[in-house]
Amino acid sequence: MSKTSIEKIGLKYGIYSATAYILFFLLMNLLGLEHLYWLRALNYIFLFAGIFIAIKEYRRKHQRTFAYMNGIGVGMITSVVSTLIFAFFIAIYLDVIDPDFMADIKKNQMFGTYLNPYIAAAAIFMEGTLSGLLTAFILMQYFKRSHANETEHSVP
Repeated sequence: MSKTSIEKIGLKYGIYSATAYILFFLLMNLLGLEHLYWLRALNYIFLFAGIFIAIKEYRRKHQRTFAYMNGIGVGMITSVVSTLIFAFFIAIYLDVIDPDFMADIKKNQMFGTYLNPYIAAAAIFMEGTLSGLLTAFILMQYFKRSHANETEHSVP
C-alpha cells in the first residue's frame, strides 16, 4: 500500500468537493432554483463528505503514523482547495457568465448593495474554509477515538 502525502490527498478531495459544489450550483440554476439561497447550505454535505473521506483515506494509508494534526491538515487542505476553486468559479460566473444574477443578489440580499462578484467570492471562500476547519476538527474527534479503540484492542 503506497503512502500518499497530506497535500495530495487534500488536493484530490478538494477538487472532488469543488466539482460537486459547481455541479450542484449548475443543477440549481438549470432547475431555476438559484434564487433559493438557503439551498447553498446543502454544499455542506459535499464539504463534510470530502473531508471525511480524505481523512479516512489518509488514516488508511498511514495507519502506523496517523497523527491528530495530520488529520486536521488533510481536512484543512481539502477545505481550502475546494472553497478556493468554488469561489473562483462563482466570481467568474457572477462577473462574466450571469451578471444579472449578481444584480438580483444585490437587490434582494441584506448588505447586497455592498457586494460585487469578488466580495461574494471572498465571502464564500472564508465561510467555506472556516466551516471546513471546524468540520475537520469535529471529524478528528471521531477518528481520534476510533484510532484509540483500534490500538487498545491490538495491545496484548
